[in-house]
Amino acid sequence: MMALCWIVLAYFIGAIPCGYLIGRIFYGIDLRTRGSGNIGATNAYRELGIFPALIVFICDSAKGYLAVWLGDVSPLVALLCATAVIIGNDWSVFLKFKSGKGVACGVGAFTYICPSATIIAFIVWILVFIGTRIVSLASIIAAPIVVVVLLFTNMPVEYVIFSMIAAIIVVGKHHTNIKRLLRGEEKKISREKR
Repeated sequence: MMALCWIVLAYFIGAIPCGYLIGRIFYGIDLRTRGSGNIGATNAYRELGIFPALIVFICDSAKGYLAVWLGDVSPLVALLCATAVIIGNDWSVFLKFKSGKGVACGVGAFTYICPSATIIAFIVWILVFIGTRIVSLASIIAAPIVVVVLLFTNMPVEYVIFSMIAAIIVVGKHHTNIKRLLRGEEKKISREKR
């Protein structure tokens, strides 16, 4: 019963719409109505600037880390909490089940579960981003890297399954980006400072 409580709590932690709250409270801007309509760090950067985008990323990452830490009463509960927090982040009950794409939240969750996989995926993300200046492409490629790292480091099968689920969620939430990428229409991050 306690395990279920932690999992439900993890969902609600994930459902806290950090980007939306930061945009509305400090800038009077609803990110859902600006740019891509996403409340994550990338759209926050485009519409609010680098500092608020960094705060959004940190807050979303902290949600993932906190939820898994709270649920770390057993490996299985921790993984279920990790899944729940990403689902909460991506389908927030507070925003009619529409919100982020789970990248930052997943980073936080995996940082607690397997820091080495997070570091390697982040390096891949940086390399792809530097080469293309496209955040969505970097995220789409980096997400499955975690699965590969866990497989090659002989992590428990439960961790591998969770990483696969997380990667599917992250890539799936980028379906509109994938369509734009295939059409060559995906926006790049400008090198100019806001």
